[in-house]
Order: sequence, then C-alpha cells, then structure tokens
Amino acid sequence: MTRYLLIIFVTLSFSKKIVSQTKYLDSIHRNKVYYFKNLNNDSLFYYSKKLQQSNNKLSKVIGISAEAYAYHRLKKYKEAEETALRLVEKTNYFLNNSTNEKQAFLEAKVSGLNRLFWIKKNQEDYTKAYEYLIQMQSSNEQHPNKKDVKYLRYKIIIKTLKAIINQALNMNFEAKQILLSAYSDSNSEAFSNLKDNRFLQQKADLLNSLGNAYLSINRTDIQNKNHNKSYLDSASYYYDKAFEITKLFNPPHEDSEIIYNLRKTEVLIARKEFSKAVDLINNYKNISNGYPYFHREYFQKAICFHNLKKSDSTIYYSNKFLKNQEKCETSKLITIYDILSKEYNNLNKLDSAYKYSKLTLDQYNLAKSSKDKTFNLFYNNNFEQAQQLNKTIEEREATKQRNLIISFIILLLTFFIITFYLIRKEKEKKKELILIMNKNKPAEIEKKEYNIDEALETKILDEFKNVTKNSDFLKPEFSINYIADKLETNTTYISFVFNKHHEESFKQYCTKLKINYVVEKLKTDKNFRKYSIQAIAEEIGYTNASAFTRAFKKHIGITPSAFLKDIEN
Repeated sequence: MTRYLLIIFVTLSFSKKIVSQTKYLDSIHRNKVYYFKNLNNDSLFYYSKKLQQSNNKLSKVIGISAEAYAYHRLKKYKEAEETALRLVEKTNYFLNNSTNEKQAFLEAKVSGLNRLFWIKKNQEDYTKAYEYLIQMQSSNEQHPNKKDVKYLRYKIIIKTLKAIINQALNMNFEAKQILLSAYSDSNSEAFSNLKDNRFLQQKADLLNSLGNAYLSINRTDIQNKNHNKSYLDSASYYYDKAFEITKLFNPPHEDSEIIYNLRKTEVLIARKEFSKAVDLINNYKNISNGYPYFHREYFQKAICFHNLKKSDSTIYYSNKFLKNQEKCETSKLITIYDILSKEYNNLNKLDSAYKYSKLTLDQYNLAKSSKDKTFNLFYNNNFEQAQQLNKTIEEREATKQRNLIISFIILLLTFFIITFYLIRKEKEKKKELILIMNKNKPAEIEKKEYNIDEALETKILDEFKNVTKNSDFLKPEFSINYIADKLETNTTYISFVFNKHHEESFKQYCTKLKINYVVEKLKTDKNFRKYSIQAIAEEIGYTNASAFTRAFKKHIGITPSAFLKDIEN
C-alpha cells in the first residue's frame, strides 16, 4: 500500500513539474512573440509556431494570432487571411466548448476579426471589411466587463475602423470627427498607466488615420476647386505626432521610420513639391530595414515624374508598378492608368492613349460598384440597429418614448441625406473622371476628334474607294473588321471616318452596294437571271436567301422574284 501511494505521489509530482515547465515555456514564447512582433518576422514565425504546439489553448490562439500578423506585415494577404480565419474558428470552438478563460478567447476572436478587417481594407474590399467590423463590434459587446481596459481599447479601435469605412465612402469630414472622438477617448484616465507597445501602436495608428483623413479632405477640397493649406498642415502634424509615439516602443519598431517617410512623401505630393518628394523617395533604401517599399516607390515616382514632365521616367515607373498588378489597389490602378493615358497622348501614341483611358474608366466603374455595395451594407446595418433601438423604445416609459422616436426619425433622415449626398458626389466624380485630355472636353468626344490624323483619315477614305472598285464588299467575310485588319488599325477609327463622310451607317452602306450590284447585273446579264434566289444571295456574300430577300425589298421596294418578272416582261 505504501508503495502504491509513493508511485501516485511521484506521478503527481512529475505531472505538476511538466505542467509547470509547459507554463514556463509558454510564458517565454509569449514574451518572445511580443518582443519580435515589430522587430523580426523570422523570429516571430518561429515563436508563433512554438506556441501553436503548446497544450495550452490560449497559447495556441496567441500563436495563431502572431502568425496572421507576421503574414500581414509581409503583405502576404492570402496566407494572413487563412490564418486569421483559422484563429476565429479556433476561438469560436473554445468559446463554445470551454468553461475557462472565456474572456481571453473572446479578446483573441476580436483580435482575429480586426486582422481580417485590415486585410480586406488593404485589398480595398470594403464590403467584406465592413462585415468583419460588424462581427468585431458584436463580439466586443459580449465582453463581460465593460470597464476592462481591453474592452475599452477595442471600442476605440472599432471607432477608428468605422472612420476608415467613412473615408472609403468619401465621408471624410465624418471620418475626421469620429477619429478626433476616438483620440479623445484614448487620452482618458482609464489608459493613464498603459504604456505597452500594443496600446502605443493603437495610438500611433489612430493619429496616422487622422493624418490620412486630413489628406483626403484636402483632395476633396481640390476637386471642389478650393484649397485650404491648413488641411495639409494638420495631416503633417498628426503624422509627426504618430512617429513620436513609435519612438517610445520597446523594443523599437523597425518599420516606423520608412512608414513615416512614405506618409510624409504623400504630403509633399499633395503640396505639389515633387522634386522634394523624389529626394525623400530615393532615401527609402537607406531606412527600409527590409520593409517591402518598392511598390509604393514606383507609384509615388510615377506621380512625381508625371508632374515634373519627365515622360520616360513616368512610363518606366508606371510599368514597374503594373508588373505586380495582382497586388495593386484599385484606386492606385486608376491613377496609374490615367497618368499613362495622358503621357501617351502627349507623345502622340494614340492607340496606347486610348487603351489606358479605357482601362481608367473600367477600373473606376469597378471601384464605384464595390463602394456602392459597401454603402448599402453600411446603411442597412445601421438601419437594422435603428430598428432595434425602436424596439427598445417601445419597452421604455411613455414619457421618454416621444423623444427617442424623434431621435430615431432624425437618424433615418440623416441616412437619407447621406445617401443623397453620396449619390451626388459619385455622379460628380464620374463626370470629372471622364473629362480627360486637353481643355476638359468629354473623354469620348475628345479621343475621337483628336486621335484621327489626316494621313490615317485619307488612308481609310482611299480604302473605301478600293472596296467599291475591287468588289471586296461581295465577300462573305467583308465587315468593318475586314477593313480595320487590312489597314492595321482599329474599328473605332474606321467607324469614325465613315460616319464623318456619310449620312448612313456602315452596314446600310454595304447593303446598298451589294443590292445595287445585283440590280445592275440582273439588268445586264441574262445568264445571271437564271440563278436561283439562293445562288444570287451567295453571289453577293449572303448565306441566307431570306435575309437577302428582306434586304432587297427594303432597298428596291419589291422582292427579287418580282423584280425578275418585271425585267422579263
């Protein structure tokens, strides 16, 4: 009996020792994850994998969260999304099947949804980003302690993300107000003793978002033909303030300087100080610390050299940017395509100019469609919240009922006003976008009038004459494409020249040539009159006798059979 008790004691002692060692190792690995988060990606991946191998559930989800962050930092959005979705799935499982550490798992889930928001935001998939934001807000509100610092921090983060969605919908002033409110919240007494890197990062992100908001307001102001220098001063001020906060990180954030300089370059471009901007861009290589900045460099240099009237450099960096098109944001694609269309137009390379101006409009329409879907989701979600508020109103005292219903009505009116405002803004933006090239003429008209030089027009007119002389119009394959291929140009130019010199469509013109040919031949060639209607139709390129008969009757007024009888008589 004594021996059995001794074995049990030794086994329990050994188990406790293993558990103790596991906790100790997990603690070390967690600290390493937090230490290397913004310092070294290879180490971050290594220790995140270590945590995922732990028997402790919370250590596992912290490891998955760290891995998702590492992929996101490398802009490997596909891998980051897959890992973040795995994190949300894992935390949901633990929340449903575990009685311990529910608060910690809930916070990990919110963190995973936050990562998914940023992935979709960076891909400019604002509809999906907003869906994750809704889930994030719902999950955070399940937090059992509404005075907990993490709950309060995520409330501020959610405000920041809502502001970003507002910016995506061109509601820049609204975004600014939300961000100022969030920044005020971050300075409350609840956070007075919070100096860890995650909170500092949150404040820096908030300040950078404020800088972005003022930069966007400045762009809107310019589009409305106003200019207020103070917006750019404010953008620069908040970027500077964010950078000062990143200097407090321990350990330091190795990307903070390059990210700060990327933003300062945007301000210089907005100020139209393009030479200074190029100097700053050329210094990226000295401060990058391995940060993948090249895509941003190509984009910014394309803008700068375009405005500095350096066509070769503009086209060079635009093409380098477009080589990784799958990583391109839609808004940046629109900018680069627009720049290329203007550059090629200035160089009188009209086919290329036309190609890129069309791509500009195509991408703009895609972006508009995406933002329309996002706005509908934004509106509907808030409308559902308003409906829920109405249900709450009904349960309250009668004395408060009237005021809350009025608030509800005001909320609805606000959304209707926002809807009207956005629709009007989008219409204005579309008009502005399609007013390209010289003297702000509509793009379609300008390209048609400007893109046809006299030599090409003469060549096309001569070909029309040749078509009549050599009877090319009788061939079954004859069409506007036939002429375009022969002259090695496009159908748009052929159509434009034809319409300029004729008061009928190209198809009507071809039909008239064919029918006139048949009429003349029937009058002069007795053998031709012996042909069947099908054979006559095939002679002039028709494969269908019925189609030929309809065309003949429309042009001559009677059917081919009736015409033949008249001739014979």
